[in-house]
Amino acid sequence: LLEGRKTQTRRVIKPLKKFPECNICRPDLAAFDHQAWFHGEYETVGVMVDAPYSVGDLLWVRETFWIAEYYSYGSTPGGCEISPPPLAYHRGSPVFYAADGNPPNVGNRTYGPDGLSGGAFAAPDPYAVWVKNPSIHMPRWDSRLTLRVTNIRAERLQDISEADAREEGLRSEELGRYLLWSGRANERPTLPSAKRAFLDHVWTDLYGEHETKSVGANPWVWVYEFEAIRKNVDEVN
Repeated sequence: LLEGRKTQTRRVIKPLKKFPECNICRPDLAAFDHQAWFHGEYETVGVMVDAPYSVGDLLWVRETFWIAEYYSYGSTPGGCEISPPPLAYHRGSPVFYAADGNPPNVGNRTYGPDGLSGGAFAAPDPYAVWVKNPSIHMPRWDSRLTLRVTNIRAERLQDISEADAREEGLRSEELGRYLLWSGRANERPTLPSAKRAFLDHVWTDLYGEHETKSVGANPWVWVYEFEAIRKNVDEVN
């Protein structure tokens, strides 16, 4: 997203209890930018399924981040330290995004002029340390990326094209111990295409052999196309 390579994402359409072996009879959703028609044996009997998002929606992106924490949140009258309420006191505190590397390790009044070692990082006064948080804990105000949905369609997972696999962000470089579609001789195992890399590794790493979401299950997915905007969602017009 930061490099502008990823402009698509896929999400499994939740299974329909009424028609577990369903088909989509409206694969062209031009007139229905967020809906798909599922039907059973007879086309006239079915259900319209809404995608969670619509064209034009703005989605803010969570990512792993570091935040500088104060030395102490406070004390009780008896002198016991009070734990800070999760994230409540973080607004306005310095943040550093893990995608950019490690935060600056600077000296402060507690840890001295050289900061910390062993993978810990001292924060500038009046803060004590940088604390790493998983993406799920990123608050809205910390987000620096916004996605504007530009198109939605429904398709089978395995129908992803080579071009669309690259739009999922794949490129010719190492993915773990594999090289994506490089095909160069005398190197470690290569994958013949971005499509195979996406299905065999990216998707499989997420869902494994899940009964309804695996590559073998070939589920129907919503395909979201979007533009990535390097702004907080509340700053996007």
